[in-house]
Amino acid sequence: MSVQGTDTDRGSANPQGAERRRHARVEAGGICLLTGREGDQTAFELIDLSESGARLRCEQGLPAMTRVGVVLVLPGQRIGQSEDARLDIAGVVVWSHEAEPKVFDTGVFFPDLDDDARSALKAYVTASA
Repeated sequence: MSVQGTDTDRGSANPQGAERRRHARVEAGGICLLTGREGDQTAFELIDLSESGARLRCEQGLPAMTRVGVVLVLPGQRIGQSEDARLDIAGVVVWSHEAEPKVFDTGVFFPDLDDDARSALKAYVTASA
């Protein structure tokens, strides 16, 4: 996995964007779940991850400023734990755009991480860099 800048340039390939980022982000594969206000869950492909957000891919865009719940499972061996860590994180959609026909990339910011979730995300990013 490779580091791709950090998490505020909204997925831009512009190298200047990386200078605006606060946290490193790394490529991340797998599936995560988003929970909407009605409690409905949708599976998204996890593209990359940082200490403060994620880029997801799915078949529909989401409006900016939408509050979502994000469920991630981080491999224990990557974060220095004996078991995988399930994180239930509150997130806010900050951008969403059509990357290809019927394929949307969506940026989600994690505004209120507790210490355990932040530590697990930091360990994952560090181990994956």
